[in-house]
Amino acid sequence: MLSAATELFLRDGYDQTSIDAILVRSGGSKATLYAYFPTKEDLFRAVIDSVLVTDARPALDVTREPRYVLTDFAVDRLHVIFSERHRAVLRLIIAERERFPDLAELYYERGPQRGHRTLVEYLDALRHRGALTVEDTEEAAEFFIGMLMHRWYKELLLLGAPTPSDAAIQQRAEHVVGRFLDAFHRKAH
Repeated sequence: MLSAATELFLRDGYDQTSIDAILVRSGGSKATLYAYFPTKEDLFRAVIDSVLVTDARPALDVTREPRYVLTDFAVDRLHVIFSERHRAVLRLIIAERERFPDLAELYYERGPQRGHRTLVEYLDALRHRGALTVEDTEEAAEFFIGMLMHRWYKELLLLGAPTPSDAAIQQRAEHVVGRFLDAFHRKAH
């Protein structure tokens, strides 16, 4: 039932998805559904929670060359942002933000903030190893993520831009990492 509800909520939105449609799609009964989810709101919250649960990504490896670690991180972030599932979740979160502000906060914490924290921890580790010449890793992470995503994210949100090709994503990631390392990477003397 949760799978059917996820599919319908992401495709049709909250208001356009009925409990009856979920039951038809899942083959379940109202009694079973209401035993787990007393209201449509409870079911919606469970759907968003299940969509936002992500596998823990391994910590970024400070023993590898930063150029490759940052490029892999950037490519992964761009693939997540531009996936159809993420786009559907983001549309739904934005559309229902007023009705479910806690879910918007949950998305923010499990999505953008989680990636930001991962990057800050990595940059802190590099700074402590003497590999970066950055004083404020929070600001450096913001600089990196903003440079990586800002333009494309605006085009996604405002213009419905198509998903960039894998080659375009790789090229963007490599360009941003190059610029970032030009600004912050400690050069050997």
